Amino acid sequence: MYKKAQNLSYLSLVLMVLGSVIVDQVTKNIAEKNLMTWEHSKDLKQYSGKRLHLLTIGDQEEKHIENNFYLSFNFNYVRNQGAAWGAFSNLEDKFRVPFFYFVTIFAMIIILLYMKNTPKHHRLAFFALTLILSGALGNFTDRFRLGYVIDFLDVRWSIPLPFHLNWNINMFPQSLDFLNFHINTSTWQYNFPNFNWADSTITIGIIFLIYDMLVFEPQREKLKVNSPKKEKLNTQTTERVSAT
Repeated sequence: MYKKAQNLSYLSLVLMVLGSVIVDQVTKNIAEKNLMTWEHSKDLKQYSGKRLHLLTIGDQEEKHIENNFYLSFNFNYVRNQGAAWGAFSNLEDKFRVPFFYFVTIFAMIIILLYMKNTPKHHRLAFFALTLILSGALGNFTDRFRLGYVIDFLDVRWSIPLPFHLNWNINMFPQSLDFLNFHINTSTWQYNFPNFNWADSTITIGIIFLIYDMLVFEPQREKLKVNSPKKEKLNTQTTERVSAT
């Protein structure tokens, strides 16, 4: 019975990862067909895509940008040859390609080992690791198949600030440009780097994993500490009953 349950658990894991990768690849393929308008025959960095507006919450009109709130969702085709937020995308191909292959494969091996050592009853942690693994595999499929990762989800916002700030962080080089940002004295305007389904599953998985570590893990440790005490108390009670 235990062996059968274990096999079903592994099967559900494989189906979850496979399903997530399929959704990731299908959505990226749709984005490439509908949003990519031109590409160079050899140079992957030379291309053009279009941006389609999906939904805006608030007012995004140019004359109302200052001191105004909006949250905008769009489809926007981008080829990311680097890591998250486009980091290291400007590295030479002879360094960039093997680097990301090595990092991704190494990360997936670590995740698999972590999953192997994670008890199945730690369901949230196991589910979180499954999400992270599926996301890593989805983006790795892009790198192996295309040489770049397709990002097409575009989120932008403008948030009024109740206090006056004027932060202009522009100290990082172009390869780390995602770390540079500007917040003016009245409004925080930011175009979040484009992402995809795989990025979303990785992010959600990390959030679940952190929640499991901060909330559930301390509870498990308390149970471990209290269990020997209860066992000892039960033993003493049994001995007393036997003595009487």
